[in-house]
Amino acid sequence: MALRLASKIPLINKIQFVQKYADYLRSAEFRVDPLLWIMLSVLASVIIGLGAWYFLGQAGITRNIQVGVLAFVVVIDLMIGYPYLMAVKRIEEIEEALPDALRQMADTLKAGGTYEYALREIATSEYGPLKKEMNEVLRKLEEGENFDNSLKTLSENVDSRLVKRTITIIIDSVRAGAGLAGVLEEISEDVREAFRINKDRKARTAMQVIFMFAAGGAIAPMIFGFVSTITHVLLTASAGVASAAEQASAIKALGIISISIEAYIFIETAITSVMISIMRDGKAGKSIIYFPILLFIAYSAYIAAEILSGLLVGGAG
Repeated sequence: MALRLASKIPLINKIQFVQKYADYLRSAEFRVDPLLWIMLSVLASVIIGLGAWYFLGQAGITRNIQVGVLAFVVVIDLMIGYPYLMAVKRIEEIEEALPDALRQMADTLKAGGTYEYALREIATSEYGPLKKEMNEVLRKLEEGENFDNSLKTLSENVDSRLVKRTITIIIDSVRAGAGLAGVLEEISEDVREAFRINKDRKARTAMQVIFMFAAGGAIAPMIFGFVSTITHVLLTASAGVASAAEQASAIKALGIISISIEAYIFIETAITSVMISIMRDGKAGKSIIYFPILLFIAYSAYIAAEILSGLLVGGAG
């Protein structure tokens, strides 16, 4: 996908994030200019955030500013992160289908088929997104490209370390004159094992991820919600014995405490999202998937705890 808008703005064209984001959009088959999609995401997030702030304010809810900011952050993260999520899902499907495709290619070569015929066999089989990529490789072959350059198309279009390494090994084996059928069988088993290890890691870390979601997304925010209510109740109880200056100072301190708690919840959910992403997927970038969900749960738990504890002690409003 060409950077149609970004190419007209020299400073934007040099930003690596925009170039990388364009690759994700292309991989996800999201036919939208990256800069345009980012601008639309920001605009939609601002509109939804302001809408939440205005309507909640009209309804008399005191936390309309915080909810508006929360809505802005969650919406912009979801909209910008959606193409990335779809691209990652597509890459995982390609990695999952790759071992079977390599095994089929090896069997075809053992039966006396050519490289092109082996690739055509894969392109006509049901391998999901890998089928489309193999058709692109075949198209390059038919246009006159050699086997090596055509196969490199697959590693260029799929942003996967596993796929890139596999293609490099295949090309090096062909250049060295090794028996490609046997090499493909060995690669197939290695790729299958690597994919199995990745799945096993996700299964083994499931309990830790659940714990971090519960602790960072529910328990800690609820505790802070109770603390906020208790602080408010103590301030209200001291209203009859404290001077006006002391009450004004206490109210100011209470506001600072509330802002600090909300800032802590935001930072905590961001760090927790990165930790979950690294633990589960080995990529910090995938935290963009977990962050909006975790932030929404955390802030909802915080507000719910404030309301519940206010009803229990008969204090906070």
